[in-house]
Amino acid sequence: MDQRQINRLEMYQAVQTFMDTNTNIWNSVPILVTFKNELDELLVQINENKDTQEASRVYLGSNKTTQKRFVSEKGDILNDALEAYAAIESNAVLEQKAAKSFTDLYSLRNQDFVTVVTETISLLDQNITPLGDYGVTQDQITDLKNSFDSFLVLNGEPRQYRIAQKQATATLSDLFDQTSTLLNSKIDKVMKRFKRANTTFYNGYLAARIIVGN
Repeated sequence: MDQRQINRLEMYQAVQTFMDTNTNIWNSVPILVTFKNELDELLVQINENKDTQEASRVYLGSNKTTQKRFVSEKGDILNDALEAYAAIESNAVLEQKAAKSFTDLYSLRNQDFVTVVTETISLLDQNITPLGDYGVTQDQITDLKNSFDSFLVLNGEPRQYRIAQKQATATLSDLFDQTSTLLNSKIDKVMKRFKRANTTFYNGYLAARIIVGN
């Protein structure tokens, strides 16, 4: 990976981080949820690429802690719904498994974190139908899976959930082209709906889109 690609990757990660931080603002727009999942998938594949050089690995390593925090936040929200469902159904075993807060998850050693989040996702998948009444959607679970996959790759482990596989054989150059096209031709255009509706959010997105060093 050359310096220009490293700079672009840092921008892609900044956009991903900004969107993860502000999920509550944009996740009511279905097309943005779709595009965000595509962005997550492309970044996972870029991070997996064997051509990654040491300079980029240093940056990606520093991003692992941030990604763990996002997984913990999303897992906490979905666990709350799962715990409520279990309590209503008097399912004490499920309620106990779901009773994990952000702090409980984030403070785990990475090895234990992987085990617990994997179980959480499995429980969510198993109970997706009744959880719909508690505000849980498939898109939310997919978003958690994507974030978890990003953490796994940054942690040097194979990802578990391949949400989209159409880019699986793409080269590093192709992946960068696809990611830039996704941002320029799709996400940027939809984000304009917030230009007046939420100026602070929109300006924050534009700031994340700046490529430093190019």
